[in-house]
Amino acid sequence: MRFALFSLLAATLWSTATCAQPASPFIYDCQAYLTRADPIPPVAAGDTDPWQCTAPTLKTSTATHWQRTALEYCRLTTSAYDTALTAARRMAATHRRRQWIVIMDADETVIDNTLFERARDQCGDPVHDAQWESWVHAAIARDVPGAAIFTQQVHRMGGLVALVTNRVAADDTITRGVLKNIGVWFDYEIGSSGTYDKTTRWQGAMTALTVKFGRHPMPVMWLGDQVTDLAITDRHGRILRAMSQKDSGDGIGRNLFLLPNAMYGNWTDNPDR
Repeated sequence: MRFALFSLLAATLWSTATCAQPASPFIYDCQAYLTRADPIPPVAAGDTDPWQCTAPTLKTSTATHWQRTALEYCRLTTSAYDTALTAARRMAATHRRRQWIVIMDADETVIDNTLFERARDQCGDPVHDAQWESWVHAAIARDVPGAAIFTQQVHRMGGLVALVTNRVAADDTITRGVLKNIGVWFDYEIGSSGTYDKTTRWQGAMTALTVKFGRHPMPVMWLGDQVTDLAITDRHGRILRAMSQKDSGDGIGRNLFLLPNAMYGNWTDNPDR
């Protein structure tokens, strides 16, 4: 009886002390991001459709320029990640370690492709698959502000990070190398094998992480730069489908988080009203 009371008291004191600890500050150097140097490597030998714009004729679009140079963009992304980190702390307090999953998109969520987008703006060409593949294989993308810090903190709190991207699955090895290079922690990553619908791959992430860590880890948070990167779930947390432009956006800011991306997205399909 005494041992049980002692154990209960110790657990209560530990919980109180843990909750009383102030949250670690979310610090990111936006000026370093905004003033970074992005040297353009020469076109790779044999690359017939390179990502580089070798003869610029146009200015960078306003959207791309904003994401590359505006303090507003950097502070919006870090603010989104800071808010998501607060939500992750709540998840860590109510879930077993390695039994809660944060599912994230890759491009413009954790991987910054604005250098590629600038090149395409300046040449004025529509993006070709071959140009995109040239960029992916260059493996020089940087991190979206706040992404690396967020994923590392989630890992320390006992959460699992799954990256589900629309990059082709054949490039997974390259993508994983980029993620490691920019400091983004992940327990699982998978690209697309022919469909942009992520619901099946979200389920696949759950299965793979169950095999890897045991029990039944469940996704509790989603982060992306488009609403289609976020899930609609039932009241038990089961995935029903991906969100669309026709939904109300319930859950955004609570367990669903959006990163700004004015360069491209499914929103461009909406008619001008």
